Parts: sequence; C-alpha cells; structure tokens
Amino acid sequence: MLSQMEDREERDMSRQPQEIREQGNRLKDEGSLYLRQHAHNPIDWFPWGEQALERARAADCPIFLSVGYASCHWCHVMEQEVFEDDEVAELLNTHFVCIKLDREERPDLDAVYMEALQALSGGGGWPMSLFLTPDLKPFHGETYMPRQRFLALARRIMELFSEHREMVTGQAALLHRRVATDPELSPEAEVDRQVLQDAARQAEAYHDMTWGGFRGQMKFPTPPRWRFLLHHHRRTGEERWADMVRRTLDNMASGGIHDQLGGGFHRYATEPTWVVPHFEKMLYDNAQLAGLFCEAYQALGVLRYGEVARATLDFLLREMQDEAGGFHASYDADSGGAEGTYYVWTPAELRRIAGDDDGAALAGLLGVTQEGNFEGRAIPTLRADRQEVARQSGVPVEALGDLLERWRPALLEARARREPPGLDRKLVTAWNGMAISAMAAGHLALGDRRYLEAAERAAERLWALHRRPAGGLLRSSNDGVAANEAVLGDYAFLGLGLLDLHQASQDPLWLRRTLALVEVVRERFAHPEAGFYQTPADHPAPMGRQVEFLDSVRPSANAAMALLLVRAGALSGRAAYRQQAEAMLGAFSPWMKRFGLEMAAWMDAADSLLGPLYEVVVAGEPGADETRALVAAVRKFGLAQVLLITVPADGPDEQTAALMPTTAGKTSQGRVAAAYVCEQGSCNAPVFEAEALRRLLGEGGKS
Repeated sequence: MLSQMEDREERDMSRQPQEIREQGNRLKDEGSLYLRQHAHNPIDWFPWGEQALERARAADCPIFLSVGYASCHWCHVMEQEVFEDDEVAELLNTHFVCIKLDREERPDLDAVYMEALQALSGGGGWPMSLFLTPDLKPFHGETYMPRQRFLALARRIMELFSEHREMVTGQAALLHRRVATDPELSPEAEVDRQVLQDAARQAEAYHDMTWGGFRGQMKFPTPPRWRFLLHHHRRTGEERWADMVRRTLDNMASGGIHDQLGGGFHRYATEPTWVVPHFEKMLYDNAQLAGLFCEAYQALGVLRYGEVARATLDFLLREMQDEAGGFHASYDADSGGAEGTYYVWTPAELRRIAGDDDGAALAGLLGVTQEGNFEGRAIPTLRADRQEVARQSGVPVEALGDLLERWRPALLEARARREPPGLDRKLVTAWNGMAISAMAAGHLALGDRRYLEAAERAAERLWALHRRPAGGLLRSSNDGVAANEAVLGDYAFLGLGLLDLHQASQDPLWLRRTLALVEVVRERFAHPEAGFYQTPADHPAPMGRQVEFLDSVRPSANAAMALLLVRAGALSGRAAYRQQAEAMLGAFSPWMKRFGLEMAAWMDAADSLLGPLYEVVVAGEPGADETRALVAAVRKFGLAQVLLITVPADGPDEQTAALMPTTAGKTSQGRVAAAYVCEQGSCNAPVFEAEALRRLLGEGGKS
C-alpha cells in the first residue's frame, strides 16, 4: 500500500497538463521569482532537491534539468514556445523527472553543469537544457531550442535511454570524470611581474582602437580587465594603458548600453559600437562599473567619469535597493513581452514632451532618428555633434549644455508610464558585496555621504539576514527568507565589500566581520594544494567539488579570495593570510600565463601582493584640517596601492591595536597630525605634510 506521500505524488504524476496549468505545479510555493515564473507551466516541474532526485532514482528515468534566471530573455522565449505547450508537457511528464533551477540561487550547480554543457556542445548560455542520468550525470545538453527541435530531441533521448542505456551511462561517466578533475597546480611556483606585463600586452593586441573594449561582434563590459589595466597604468605610469581605459569608458558611457536617462548599464552590447544592448540590468554589472568609473575619475581626472559613476550609484539607490537596505538582483530585458520597449524613443515622442524646438534638439543630442536603431525606434546615445544639432534644430549651441538635464525629469516621468521591465527582488550575497564596494567607492571618490550610509545599511542587512548563527553564510533571500548554502564567491565578495566599507568609514567593526568570513573560508573551503573549492566540505556536490579560477564579467571566486587575503592580511597583520595568497598566486601562475586576460582579477591580486601595498596610519584629531589633508593625500592613490587606518591623536585603544597591529604606538607628534607609511608591518618615520606624504607614496609606488 502506498504511503500518503507516495499516494499524493502518484496523483500529481497523473494530473493532465491543463490541470497542472490551472492549479500550479511544485514551483508555486518557491521563493525564487524565476521558479515562480514557471509555476503554471503544464510541466510537472520539481525544484532541485531530494524529492526530485529520489523520484528519478526510484523511477530509473532520465532527468530533464532546465537552468535559467528571472531576467533571462531567451528563458522567457523558451517558456512561451516550449514549456507552455501541452504536447511537450505530456511527453516530459510521462518519461522524465523535470527540474527547474535558478542559477543565481545555486551557482555551484550552474557552474558545474555549464562546464559539462560546454564540453558536450562547445558552447554555453541560458536557458541551459540538460539531460541527466538518475545519478545526476549529464549525457546531452543544449541551450535554447524551439518547440519542434525540443520535441524531436526529447523523443530521441527517450529512445537512447531505453535502448542504448549502456552507451548513455558510459558517456555520462566519461564526462563526469572530465568535469570532476581538479586543475593541475604548481605549489612550488612563484608569481612575478612578467605575467602582468604579458597580460597587459595581450590586452593591447586585442583592443578595439575605434570603439574601445575588445574586438568582437558583441561587446561585454569586463570590469576585471579594465580595473587591472587602470591599476597597471597607475603602477607603471605608462599612458598607453590609460588610453585603452579611456577609449573604452568613453564609448560605453556615450553608447546605448548606458541608460542615458535613468542611469545604469545594460548587460552587454549586441554589436561592436556599444549602441544596441541586451536590455537586462544586472546588479553585479552596475556595481562593478560604478566602482570602475569612480576609480577612473580619481585616477584620470575625467569629470564625465564621476558623473557616470554618480548616475549609476543613484540608479542603484533609487531602483535596486530595498527598504531594509539590500540590493535586488536584476531587471528583465523585456517589457510587456517585448525586449527593450521601456527604453526606446521616437522623435515624435520627444516633441510631445519637450515641444518642437527642444524636442528636436533632444532628438539630435540623443541620436533619436525617425528610422531608429532598434526595431524602428531609437535607443538614446550621446555621440552627437552639438554644432550640427544646433544647426538642425535651431536651438543655440550654448542652450544645449543643460537641455538634457532640464528635460530629464519629464522624460523619466513619461517613461515611467510605460509598462516597466520585471524586477527580480532576490538578494544575492556576492552581488550585494559588490554593491557595498561600489557605494564605498562612491563615498571616497565623490564625497557623498549617502553612498556610505547605503553601504552600511546593505552590510547590516546582509549580516543580519544571510549569516548563519554559527558563522557561515547563506547564498540568497527572497521576501526576507534566506536559503541555500553560500559559495566561495559569496564570502569573497562580501568580505571585499566589508573591507572597502572599513576603508570608507574607518569603523573597525567591518574589518572584524571581514576577518570572521576569511576564517570560515580557510576552515571550510580550502583545497589541499592551494586555493579554495567553490563549495564547503560538507555540501553535496553531484559532479565533485569544483575550483573556479577563470574570470567572467566578474572576478573568479578564487581571484577575489586571493585579493581579500592580501588586503585583509595587510590591515590585520596576519602573516598567514599573505602566505596563503602567495601560495595561491604561485600555484595558479602557470594558468595565468596560459590564459592571460581571462585571469585579469588574478593579475590584480598579484599586483597588490607584489606591491608595494602600503598601510598608512594617520594619527590626529578627527576633523582637524591637518588630519583631513593627510587623509586626502592617501585617498589619491586608490585602494589597490594604499590602505588607510586613522587613529586618534593619542593613539589607538587596545582593541584597535590588537586588531591592526600596525597602529600600535602611532600618535600625533606634539598634537600635530602625523602619517606613518608602513609595508608588511615595517614603518617609516612619520611625516606631517600632505605633499611629503604624496611624495613618499608616489616614489615608492612605481616599479
């Protein structure tokens, strides 16, 4: 006799597609927006979990695993064309166990199955469509498929699984061994500056000298690469690296990938000139780009970069921060079922809002033409020749300067009346760490206290909601409910965010919390040779524990962890952190030589390790002119070269001296603010004037 659970599951399996569509499937009570988007498909979806896995084992049937995320355009297309179809649903419900996975909630599973997909097909992307054996080993995979292609494939998979099971199992086992193999490391190797020089030269070879970025038919913002090149410029003084950064940031800032009205950046450009984007807006892109523009503003002195940084940070505050302080995950590309409609304009729309003259001038400034640049409408850009705009519109050129700012509120109000893109309100730990870093950078570069307060609120929110009582982290939360084991990147990026917040606020609380996260990683994630696994030792890993080391548009988790160890070790005086970072960078240095720019974040970590990376202790009365002048001098150099610690004029208290040993004994001299330049705990005699401090740091900072 069936148990009550088995009886209920048997009834669920026998439901017809129309009944499932009307009543909802097993995804309807999930927290993930992406999973709930599929809750009324006629497919009998399971979320990833033991219930689904046990069903597949018991039925000895293949698993269809579909992976995506809430703002994924082609995920929506495949849902409408394939997963809403009754014939597809009946086939899948009868012969497969179907699992839906939100890649943003389970990046560990997404990464390992994406590696398998790339091995199987030579490509990757989302939606990811994989067929697995009951023991979770993949044997076939593709991305988006239209209905007929999917139906034909699913029938072929059924045939293979039933009639050629041994072949399927053998192929799956071979792939499993390939994916589960750790990268070969070189524990005795050391990293040197030559690998950084070689990566910079590689960037120069592939740089697009017309539009910036790297040559290709599509353009992805890759902040880790541009941060590395900006730091390489600051370290070496060579202008060619700065020129590449300027060309890229200028074209991105003026292109359609940048929301010229509302601020923020779309996910990537579908062509080489940065004009036509894929319209998703991701938290991780905007956080990284805001920080990059902040640093470029400080390093290169281009006022426009500060304006772009401010607009991006304000977009995050206005549209992506929740009431409790956390930052939401993403905005969809689609509005009302079509991509990009929220963001595009016609000249007639601008004239209706701003009148004939100003409307025509706005159209000229924003590149809004009658023929358009996207499906008959226009994505705003800022590449117009103002003299030509004035000539064509009849508006004097001197009146064009503030025209967009004067009309921006009205344009945004009109845009807000359109159907907006969907917002995924999920809070992701790693991405919030990036947002905290961006807000801290905004405060340091732009002097706006709103950004510091936003960083503090986000940090408190994540610490309260995503931290386990025993000290570990959870990956994400929906509607105030946190779930899923955090992966290495969550610890690394939140740790870096808290460290950046310490630098912006000088509150030791944030350094203490950073060190607590580092200790959890060292205890639970360590690889026996060097670096760290993606998941903790006690977390299930169906394809084996993975080591993430290649960057994407985000730094790899291991690269971020290496940088965190270098910087946290410098501030805390914990030599073991620096030693672990040295071992990591040495062990992965052959891979750095092989992959070059694909490991740009590793180059950045190596740059900080090879140094000099100074700790500067400023002792003085808070708020005094002399103290502020010394602090401002330190800030000119950026966090990649100099870490700041401020203490009262009479020196640190016992707790601060224990937390940051470099501060011990550091006081002002005769009540005059003093700055001590230190490296790895060894300090120079104090200096008292900002110019002397700048000279000391500048002379030591070139290599």
